[in-house]
Amino acid sequence: MRVPLVASLAASALAFVATIASPQQQQQQQKYPWQHADTRCNETMTFCWYGVEDVSDPQVTAHGNRWSSQDKDEKPFEWITEVRCLKDSKLCILARNQKVLNGSQTNIDLYRIEEWSSYQIRAIGESDFPHGKECEIDTLMLNRVEGSVSMLSTPGPGAATKGCMGIMKPKTVVYKLEIGLPGSSSPNS
Repeated sequence: MRVPLVASLAASALAFVATIASPQQQQQQQKYPWQHADTRCNETMTFCWYGVEDVSDPQVTAHGNRWSSQDKDEKPFEWITEVRCLKDSKLCILARNQKVLNGSQTNIDLYRIEEWSSYQIRAIGESDFPHGKECEIDTLMLNRVEGSVSMLSTPGPGAATKGCMGIMKPKTVVYKLEIGLPGSSSPNS
């Protein structure tokens, strides 16, 4: 009678150790500086990352008011923005509202997810131009460690054409979304 009991206890102990040592458990326990308490969001819930270790349909959401660049020649974009990335759909959606003359305009841009890891999402923006003739290519990058959203805008294959050079010559610029609620003064608050 003792042998089955000892074997059962040993098997239970082994299963418990395997559960503790599993990579998924270690991943779930990872905490980032922007996280508030035991949530997957910052304090104002303007940046939330729900990974595969948390939910069956991983997604990330971010909200901000301004896109700024370290390039002093680039003016910031004062856009109220929401970004939502859905892993299973392989899609990021960027909705933005901007002032235009005496009113406002809302745009929705779609980004195809090229990479989704436990710490980064990289997605390429759709273009109105045919493939291979884009004036510029926008890449959306979400970083879990920093709790940040950036957009890399680079000249596309058609950048040197007359149609692309007419308005503004495409160049490489990185913009960073200032995470926060409308009117908040601190990024990623």
